[in-house]
Amino acid sequence: MSGAKSVLMLTASFHPHIGGTERQALELSKQLIKDGWRVQVATRRLPGLACSETVEGVAVRRLFAPGAGLLNSLCFLFSSFFFLLARRADYQVIHVHLASSPALAACLAGKLLRRRVVVKIGGGRGIGEIAVSGKTFFGRLKLKLLAWFRPQLAVVDEGLLAELRAGGLQSLPCAVVPNGVDCEAFSPAVADEKSTARMKLGILGAKPVFLFAGRLAKEKMLGPFLAVWAKSQARDKAVFIIAGEGPLEAELKGRAAALGLYSSVLFAGPCRDMLSLYRAADVFVLPSVSEGLSNAMLEAMACGLAVMATSQGGASGALEDAQAGFLFHPEDTTAITRALERFINEPALSRIMGAVARQSVQRRYSIALTAYKMKQLYSGGS
Repeated sequence: MSGAKSVLMLTASFHPHIGGTERQALELSKQLIKDGWRVQVATRRLPGLACSETVEGVAVRRLFAPGAGLLNSLCFLFSSFFFLLARRADYQVIHVHLASSPALAACLAGKLLRRRVVVKIGGGRGIGEIAVSGKTFFGRLKLKLLAWFRPQLAVVDEGLLAELRAGGLQSLPCAVVPNGVDCEAFSPAVADEKSTARMKLGILGAKPVFLFAGRLAKEKMLGPFLAVWAKSQARDKAVFIIAGEGPLEAELKGRAAALGLYSSVLFAGPCRDMLSLYRAADVFVLPSVSEGLSNAMLEAMACGLAVMATSQGGASGALEDAQAGFLFHPEDTTAITRALERFINEPALSRIMGAVARQSVQRRYSIALTAYKMKQLYSGGS
């Protein structure tokens, strides 16, 4: 094996998919390469994608995984295991993104080859992969096998530690390693960038612009948020951009139409150029009933956006400095309305809070800091 420090990232999904897990795996890989590490990514082969390619400087190998559901999971598990054995000379550490079936392949290969295995646990409290796994027989079996293999675990938020205990993983070594963001790539708008970004979206004038970016699913609580929006000053005095896709997309569009929010709510769909949306916005909104540590929120903060976020999960830790935004319970309509109207009636507030948010991300959530903490885990530290 080469003496160079090397890691193999194993993830069920990767770029061009643009979810939080995929973005974090790509950004961490790029930073590790910048730090002198050798990095390769192994992921599922999906229709229309090459078996191997280089994505933003990161070598990616897509493994055989036909079918859907359980068949797909089993095929990817076996493909991952044999790939790890075949490429054992190419890596010293296996980093698994999410504790799905490939984590078992990584743990078995790691034990056979004496390679260190780090498994990143994802999801918000109560709806994350540990909680979901505990509801099925195969999920509980997976958790028991993980407990037996004893990989190094990493979570993005201390709130997930209780979930590990509930899943029987409390005895495993675990470290809190927050998600990170590239603070050079994601930076505040300068000169006319904000007005240009808004013009591209058809937003005219100096109205405050609020932004949500993420999966359009029930736990994000966007339906109730739209109901609050419709009864507040925001209905006529601001714009709300909803970026993303998911199972509730049609329902949310129908609700916005029923509430008559044609002129103040914009559905942007899945967007690969998130920077342009951050440039257009003033405030990032995260009303989820449960959340880990949102990549989109950290990117928005790095771009100088103030935040309105749920007090449930990682956002509360990221906004420990109350001057960076407002926290609220997702069912507290009074608190949500108050936050909306403060931003609308105090135009300078989002700029002031956004500057604090930017400083907080630079200090605590840079991708360089995340990579540093991960390298400690790779080497056996905690």
